[in-house]
Amino acid sequence: MRVISGQSKGRKLKSLNIQGLRPTSDRVKEALFNMISPFLNEEAKVADLFAGTGNVGIEFLSRGVKEVIFVDRDERCVQLIKDNLKNLDLLKRAKVYKMDVLRFLSSKYCPVFDIIFLDPPYKSGYATECIEQILKYNKILQSGLIIVESNVNFHFEDVRLSVFRERKYGDTKITIFTFGGSQIEDRGIPGEF
Repeated sequence: MRVISGQSKGRKLKSLNIQGLRPTSDRVKEALFNMISPFLNEEAKVADLFAGTGNVGIEFLSRGVKEVIFVDRDERCVQLIKDNLKNLDLLKRAKVYKMDVLRFLSSKYCPVFDIIFLDPPYKSGYATECIEQILKYNKILQSGLIIVESNVNFHFEDVRLSVFRERKYGDTKITIFTFGGSQIEDRGIPGEF
């Protein structure tokens, strides 16, 4: 597992052998960032929820976003994320919370984000619950993206957002949601709805 682009390109990240921990593969990460690169800028504020190793959030930082907030409820993952950030000298632009994601989304610690990345346990319904919380508490900008990594068979029910992109990689599916086509067209990206 490594950083694939930006200021920390090629640097390796630590991982742990924790049951249920499955870092996003380099292949999936590269495909994801190819899809969202027009949305990345030095003012973007990003959330990496169910952060695990911090792999995806660290990729955002390496590519120059302003800040990434990492949330995971496992103490070992929280320490691992901090270690990875420290090793790459990225701590100044990051915050790490040991907290349940749904609790975080309704807490005073949770700002409004430009991009939210969700990688919940594959066999859970957390993705849909999290999107409901994000919308309920207005935690994403109207021009923002919500990105979900899920099992290829996972289906979203009654999500009040538009699907910008959905791609499958083996047993992994990446779904990128927006509020609609207008923000996508403004960035010169043809929407797929």
